[in-house]
Amino acid sequence: MDVLFCHGLESAPHGAKYHALVDAGLRVIAPDCREKDLGQRVALLSAAIEQHEPRVVVGSSYGGIAGLLASLVAKERGHPIRGLLMCAPALALPNPEGLSVARACPAPTVIIHAPADDVCPYAASEAFARAHDARLIAVEDDHRLSGSLGRIVDETKALLER
Repeated sequence: MDVLFCHGLESAPHGAKYHALVDAGLRVIAPDCREKDLGQRVALLSAAIEQHEPRVVVGSSYGGIAGLLASLVAKERGHPIRGLLMCAPALALPNPEGLSVARACPAPTVIIHAPADDVCPYAASEAFARAHDARLIAVEDDHRLSGSLGRIVDETKALLER
């Protein structure tokens, strides 16, 4: 499997980012995390990483923080990924209760985020990138990043080539 896609809180597994990745020829699995809290998402996504062994995890918004934490949990269990791409991630949220994993980059990590995002604070992505040596790409867009789909595909492919 090439990519595990983690959708956002108010989106669905097969939205625009998923279709952009699939249309680019990537093999993508996108678990349905609707109506699941962060702890439930992390459990579902870490199990999907362990089962499908994607090379790259791509997470959007609430799916960005869920994908990060799930990747760290899977890594602790002996199932590392090769790359992580977080799109406008909700990094300001705390870890779910009972999850003691320390935040870090589980693999080479890229964050695509718009400074004008009015949903997830750009400053949280800046702080994470600075603290954990992730690559932060600022784009002129909004929270949905619908104008940055090509960049998301390109960065995903670059992570797959590592």
